[in-house]
Amino acid sequence: MVPLAMMLATPAAAQQVPTPGAQDASAMPNAPATTPPADPETPTGDLKSAESNAPASDPGGDIVVTGSRVATGFKTPTPVTMASSEQLRESAPTNLADGLNQLPAFNGSTKTSSPSTTNSRGGSSGQNLLNLRGLGAQRTLVLLDGRRLPATNSGGSVDINIIPQGLVSRVDVVTGGASAAYGSDAVAGVVNFVLDTKLKGFKAEALGGVSTHGDLPSAGGSLAFGTSGMDDRLRFVAGVDYFYQKGLRADQDTGRDWFDDNAGQIVNPVSGARPTNLIIPSIRSSLGTIGGLISAGPLRGTQFLAGGGSAPFDYGTITGTAFQSGGDGARANIGLQPTQERYNAFARTEFEIAPVATVFVEGLYARSHTNQGAFVSQNVGSNAAYTIYRDNAYLPANILARMVAANVQSFQLGRFESELPLVENESTIDVYHASVGVRGDLGGPWKYDASYNFGQSDQELRSNNLTVARNLYASADAVRNSAGQIVCRSTLAGLDPGCTPRNLFGPQASNQAITDYVTGDNVLNLRLRQQVVSANIRGDLGDSIELAGPIAVAAGVEYRKETARQTTDALSPTRIDFTGIRGGPSALSGRQGPYRFFNPLPFSGEYDIREGYLEVAVPVLKDSAIAQSLDLNGAIRHADYSTSGGVTTWKLGASWQLVDDLRFRGTWSQDIRAPNLLELFNPATQLNGNVVFNGVTTPQVNFATGNRDLKPERARTITFGGVYQPGWLRGFQASVDYYKITLKDAISTLAEQRVVDECAAGNQTQCANITVLPSGSLSILRPNLNLAQQTVAGIDFELGYKTEVAGGDLNLRLVGNHATQNNSETPGSAVREALGETTTPKWSGILQATWSNEAFSLFVQERFISAAKLDATRVEGVDINDNTTPAVFYTNLTGTYNLRIGGGKQQVYLSIANLFDRDPPLSPPPVTTFTTAASSAYDPIGRYATLGVRVSF
Repeated sequence: MVPLAMMLATPAAAQQVPTPGAQDASAMPNAPATTPPADPETPTGDLKSAESNAPASDPGGDIVVTGSRVATGFKTPTPVTMASSEQLRESAPTNLADGLNQLPAFNGSTKTSSPSTTNSRGGSSGQNLLNLRGLGAQRTLVLLDGRRLPATNSGGSVDINIIPQGLVSRVDVVTGGASAAYGSDAVAGVVNFVLDTKLKGFKAEALGGVSTHGDLPSAGGSLAFGTSGMDDRLRFVAGVDYFYQKGLRADQDTGRDWFDDNAGQIVNPVSGARPTNLIIPSIRSSLGTIGGLISAGPLRGTQFLAGGGSAPFDYGTITGTAFQSGGDGARANIGLQPTQERYNAFARTEFEIAPVATVFVEGLYARSHTNQGAFVSQNVGSNAAYTIYRDNAYLPANILARMVAANVQSFQLGRFESELPLVENESTIDVYHASVGVRGDLGGPWKYDASYNFGQSDQELRSNNLTVARNLYASADAVRNSAGQIVCRSTLAGLDPGCTPRNLFGPQASNQAITDYVTGDNVLNLRLRQQVVSANIRGDLGDSIELAGPIAVAAGVEYRKETARQTTDALSPTRIDFTGIRGGPSALSGRQGPYRFFNPLPFSGEYDIREGYLEVAVPVLKDSAIAQSLDLNGAIRHADYSTSGGVTTWKLGASWQLVDDLRFRGTWSQDIRAPNLLELFNPATQLNGNVVFNGVTTPQVNFATGNRDLKPERARTITFGGVYQPGWLRGFQASVDYYKITLKDAISTLAEQRVVDECAAGNQTQCANITVLPSGSLSILRPNLNLAQQTVAGIDFELGYKTEVAGGDLNLRLVGNHATQNNSETPGSAVREALGETTTPKWSGILQATWSNEAFSLFVQERFISAAKLDATRVEGVDINDNTTPAVFYTNLTGTYNLRIGGGKQQVYLSIANLFDRDPPLSPPPVTTFTTAASSAYDPIGRYATLGVRVSF
């Protein structure tokens, strides 16, 4: 399979070339995406393809592209996209990950700019997670110079924000399985960030940006320095990066009509009507307002205004159970984009003692912080609304009179708490990574390397200003004591000392005493630690076996240990106790976790792995009657997990050069993803609800738990395709590749109703997970299980052409993907086909054009996402009123001017993303608590300009 930008600047052949980083820093590329190489086998700064044959850092000082372990020049079948950092910055100057995410294979990746309403259980809020083929970030292995990085969240994936971007030389993307070469997690592929560890000189960059809406300002920069001595036997390189961007909070108008209008998707409020779901504008709550709304009973539809006055509530034009279009309800919106700040520092030194031994040591420290002013606290609906009684001390007299007249003792009050601070989701990640090792020549073609790698990530997730259940409802039940003072009712019984009574009728001014009493900060601290010891040897068998060339061999062993320890704030693990509290919602009573959201639990766990691998590359034919060359490749790896035992992965491949212009290649592999620490050791997380049990709707409490008996997920991957590079049209190249990945034993949980249904069908394993409590309600265990399956398939294609026009170099490139299958299923459920949804479009691609000369370069990129469905399982007009989104085109433009002042080089550039300020198409998911009007597949920011300067000498 040729991923994305395959096979354009170079033929699909393994390449071993001088390290670009070995050049002086002053050799700044004028137009890295366009300059054609003098030799078509030599990589330039282009986004291009190669077929890999060794780790990124070769003992001899050469580059060999990621994807395989053998170190020879034969043409392997593994497709790899190589993207230089300069080329990625042409389309996304502020973040390399944003440049990668524009490639079709990364549709569905999680971006730092993605809004978040709560800290997700995996702790990925505010992170930038690469997701190849839409199989999940946990199934894409991320490497730094060929070595693993510690996970930055309990879901097992790596935040790309920690990468020292100023020192990145290029990024290698291997699509398709690579577990035989790199071990667990390389199911969808591998992304390897290759650093410029042989830099000589100094380089720096400074940039600043702002949207044309006048918001989201950003600033950043990087410094890098490298030197060598003792005839290049001693090398040192170091660099630092910084970036900051101010976000947009939920309490700010964005100036973007599509977002501020707050469109959303709700269930059709007319029972039995078609369509059953509606996308409507101006979504508002039908259960609450800023000042409070009586949401049930005879007084329903009364809202409270400033000063305690009341008025009829306008239910808008389309009114559902919880949401409506227009009217007086509060807007349940979230912030457009978080505030983000990141910085890191990297240093490396190496010394060649002798050809047989070069020692190195390197270290990385990175910090990434995001803060999203996410949403206004809301207490609405039967599971959260306040119960107001007649004796409430703040109750307006006219409302009390109406209650008496209607013989009403209490009513439900739904409220959005505008006087309380916005709930803020903060994520702070500190990453420490260190490596020490040795490498060298063993004589002849044989080389070795060995290293010890230590990695640790410390993540703090905070949800600030969340309401605390007992305090919230205690303060709402305000009465007068015997002295006529307004107090919390529970304090009359000696409970809840310090309780501050609240006036809930009408918008109120901020009150610090009330804020301090009814809100708190929900905190999770997660430490993930990784230790890896590895040793590798590679070479060839020379002329001992007569074939078309030497047989290349690589072998190695590895030991890896993963540990996790999670701690939380003191309140999160406790259960809600409404003893002595009048009006606490029964749905919350006894629930684990007093905060409105998240409520993490502490856990700890560890496992280790012992692995060994062997890879062989066999050149079968050369200059024969049926082929110019035919190379075969095979690899096998066995891993022994302390949790699940042994598992074997393998890969077979072939590369057939038919004639000079045409080559075919293909691979077949078995790959794995081992369960991560959260999936293994997650403590029981409690959720409440109802199920149908023995034909009767029955209350239940269910517990989602980890499972230490999980086995690794298994995947089979097949790729085949061809590369055409005609001799009659110099500078042209085309490639087409088919891929199919079938994932089995994927880790998931059964929904609580499924557990009950499976038991009713005779599944005794699931019957053992159900306990009937004395009250008649159910307790249901929902452990993680190896039960799901997913299949993705499609075709990658690329066309490229380089020529000279008007005294400069012109580079044209089309990179595309046509997805043909994306479905998933769990036992007993229908297959869910997701092909053609917004994050899994049938067609996507980028069209790039770059013209450059010695003084100037102009880069234009057009990104395309085909028309899509919000939900591929729904029928428009039956299940939803509008299930389609139109095709989208985004245009990026970058102009660079090259200066020569003094002995170095300087560049000034202006980059404009989304040049025509295209709004994302409305593609809201069903509204539950908050509205999000557009899918994460689209650009929410609009036109954004970045001005920058680069210098080197």
